[in-house]
Amino acid sequence: MSKEENSSKKSENKKNKKRNHGKAHCNHFENGTSEQLSSRKFKHKKPGKHLKVASDDFPIKLHERTRSQKPSAFNSPSKGHATPLRKRVDPETAKYFLEISNLFESNGVDLDVRPTVCGNALEETRGKEVELATDMIISRTLQCLLEGCDLEQLCSFLRSSAEDFPTMAVDKFGSHVAETALKSLATHLQEDQSYSMVEETLHKICQVVGADAVNIICNIYGSHVLRSLLCLCMGVPLGALEEFHVTKRSSVLAERFNSKPGQPGGSIVRNPQNSFPDTFKFLVQEILNNAKDEISTLRAEKYSSLVLQSLLKLLVEDDQVLLHTIMILLGCQEENFVENKFTDATKQKLKGEVLGMLEDTASSHLMEVIVEVAPEALYNELFDVIFKGSLLEISSHQFGNFVAQAVISSARTKEQANLIWEELGPYLCQLLEAGKPGVVASILATSQRLQTHVNEFCQELSVAVCPESPTCIVPHLLHLDSYFRYKSHWKWPLGDKMHVLGCLMLQSLFKISNSAVRLYIESLSCMEADHVLETAKDVRGGRVLEAFLCSEAPVKQKLKVIAKLQGFFGEVSLHPSGSFTVEKCFTASNISMREAIAAELLNVQPELSMTKHGPYLLRKLDIEGFGRNPEQWKSSQESKETTYRDFLAAFGDKDHATIAPEFFPKDSQKKRRRQENITGHNNSSIENHSSPITLRFGKEGLSYGGKHGNNRKSSSGSQAVKFLSGRSFARNSMKAKPAMQSNKTKSSTSELADLALKSKLSQSDVQKLFDPKTLGDKKQHAIPFLRKPNKR
Repeated sequence: MSKEENSSKKSENKKNKKRNHGKAHCNHFENGTSEQLSSRKFKHKKPGKHLKVASDDFPIKLHERTRSQKPSAFNSPSKGHATPLRKRVDPETAKYFLEISNLFESNGVDLDVRPTVCGNALEETRGKEVELATDMIISRTLQCLLEGCDLEQLCSFLRSSAEDFPTMAVDKFGSHVAETALKSLATHLQEDQSYSMVEETLHKICQVVGADAVNIICNIYGSHVLRSLLCLCMGVPLGALEEFHVTKRSSVLAERFNSKPGQPGGSIVRNPQNSFPDTFKFLVQEILNNAKDEISTLRAEKYSSLVLQSLLKLLVEDDQVLLHTIMILLGCQEENFVENKFTDATKQKLKGEVLGMLEDTASSHLMEVIVEVAPEALYNELFDVIFKGSLLEISSHQFGNFVAQAVISSARTKEQANLIWEELGPYLCQLLEAGKPGVVASILATSQRLQTHVNEFCQELSVAVCPESPTCIVPHLLHLDSYFRYKSHWKWPLGDKMHVLGCLMLQSLFKISNSAVRLYIESLSCMEADHVLETAKDVRGGRVLEAFLCSEAPVKQKLKVIAKLQGFFGEVSLHPSGSFTVEKCFTASNISMREAIAAELLNVQPELSMTKHGPYLLRKLDIEGFGRNPEQWKSSQESKETTYRDFLAAFGDKDHATIAPEFFPKDSQKKRRRQENITGHNNSSIENHSSPITLRFGKEGLSYGGKHGNNRKSSSGSQAVKFLSGRSFARNSMKAKPAMQSNKTKSSTSELADLALKSKLSQSDVQKLFDPKTLGDKKQHAIPFLRKPNKR
C-alpha cells in the first residue's frame, strides 16, 4: 500500500471522528436541554404490601416503567420536516458583517449613532435574512443589530423575513436571532405610538407560523421560539419568560402545596396594555386547526407538550377559549360538553384518553396543567367521570401520581375533599412506602385550605411514619426517603440533605393551631441536640425550625429546643439559611437567652460581617450595641418587650397580650406587676380626664394619650400603662377574645407595634399608619386625625 493511500485513509478517519464528535456534542446538548425542560427524577421503590393498584378500568401495575413508544419516523411531525441546508454566505457579505462585529467589540460606536449604524447594517440583510441568521458567526452580529436598531428597522427586518420565519425558528442559530427580535419588539412596546406597528408585524409572523405550527412546536428550537411568541402576544414581561422555558418543580410545589386558595394554573404576570389578545387568539386557533389531526402525537412529544402547556396557562382568564382548547387536547368536541356535563357516549372515550395520557412524562405534564387551569364546571365533571374511584390507582402510578397531586390540590369544594380523604386517607403509609410523598403533601394542603379532615390527617400521618414511638415522628419526616428505604434498621443519617416534601409537610403542620399537632411538637422538642443542630444548618430543616418557633407551640417547648442550640448560634449564623433560624430563635427567647445568643454572635462578628447576610443580622439584633454596653442593651431589650406587649394589649387582641408575658423573665414580670399596681391608683383621675385621644410624633417615637369612649364597656376598669418615653395612655381592659379572628389582625397589630418602637418614622411608615388595612376601622375611628369625615 502506498504512502498516499495511507495518508488519505488517515485524513478520512480524522474527518469521521470530528463528525462523530459533533453529533455527540449535539446529542448531549439536546439531552441536557430536554432534562431542563422536563425534569422528573424517578426512583424504584418497594411497593406497599396492602396497596391494591390494579382494576379493570385502570390496568396499570405499580412501579412498572411503562414508557410510551416514541413516535416513529413516519408519524412524527418533527421527522417529516427536514431542516433545510444552510446556504453559504458570500465572502463580501461575510467580510462586511465581520467589520461590523469588530466595530461593536471595540466599542467604536457611540450610543447616539448606534441605531443608525444598526439600521444601515440591517439594510444589507435584505433577501439574505435566513442565510445570515443561520450562520454560526454572523447570527451573533445580527442579534446585536436587532437589539440596537430602531423599531422601524426591526419591524422591516421581521416583515421581510416573515415567510422564512419558521425556517429560522427551527435552526440552532436562527432560533436565537428570532427570539432576540421578539424580545426587542417587547422592549420597544414601552415607546409611544409603537403598538400598531408591532401588532401588524406580529400578525404577519403569526400567519406564517400558524400554517406551519405542527413542525415548529415539535422542534427543540422552534418550541422555544413559539413559546416566546405566545408570551409576547399576551403581554408577559421579558423577566417572566423563563417560567415558560424551564420547568421548575420547586415553584410548582410551592403553588401546589400552598394552603391558601390561589389562581388556577399559578399567577402569571401580564401587562394588558402591551398585549395583543386578537393576534393571540388567531395564533391559538391556527395552531389548533393544524394540529387537530395529530393531537395524540403532539401530546406525547416533549417539545410540543411544553408549547401546549404554555398555551393553556396563558388562556386562564378566557374560559370559553380555554374550554374549547382543552376539549381538542382531550380528543373531544365542544358539542360533547352540554350544560356542563359530558354526554354518555363521550364519558367512556374521555376516560380512555385521559388514562392513556398518564403513560408518559410529556402527556402527564400536560394533563397536570389541564387539571389546574380547567374552569370549575369542567374540573367538577373531570373529577366525577375520571378520577372519582380511581385516585388510589392513579396515585400509585409512576407518572399518574403527579396528575393525582394536581387533582387533589385543585379540589374546589369540601365534598370533593371528603371523597379524596375517603379514598386515600387510609393509605397514607402505603403511599409513602411506594415513594409517593407528593400525594400525601397535596392531601395535607387541600385539607388545610378547605378546613376538613385536618385532625384525621395528623393522626394518620403520625401512625404512618412512626407507629412505635411518637418521639421519632419529626426525625422520620425530615429524612422521609431514607427512613422508608431502611425502615427496619434506620438511624439518623449524618450529613444527608433533608427531604423536601417531608420538611414542607412539617412547615404546614406547625401552622395548625390545635391539639392535633401536639405529638409533632413533642417529637421536635425531644430531638437530640446534635440532630437539632444539623437541622438548623440544613436549608430545608432550618425552615422547619422557623415554622416551629413561629407557631402557637408552648413557650416552654420552644425554649427547650432553642437551648439545644446554645453554644452553636455563631456557627449556625454563618450559614445563609441559618441566619434566619438564629433570628427566629432570638425573637422567641427570653432576655437571658437573648443575651447568650448576642454573646455568641459577638464572638463571630468579624467573620459574620464579611458574609452577604451577616450585616443585616448584626444590625437587627444590635450586636454592636451589646458589645459596647451589655447592661444598656439588656435594658433596651426589656423596654422593647414591655412596649410591644403594652401596644398589643391596647390595639390588638387580648389573647395575644396574655401570651406575651411568657417570653419575659420573672424579674421583668415583677416590675410589670409593680408598675401596674402603682398606676392602678391613678385610674380615677385618668378616667375623668377630658382631653381627646391624640397621637404625637416626637424624638422618642410615637406617643399616645387619650380617654375612653362612653360607649365602651369595661369589665375591670381602665388602667394607665407607661408607654415609650414615660407618657401614659388609657387602656381599656375588655374581656379577652377566645381566639384571633385571622392572621391579618395579628400582622396588622404587629406592624403598628413595630412602628411604635421606631425613633423616627419614614414616609412609608406614615403611609402604613394611615392605611385602613393596618389599623381596623373601629380603632382608626377612635383616633381623631385618622377618623374618616362623616358624609353629609
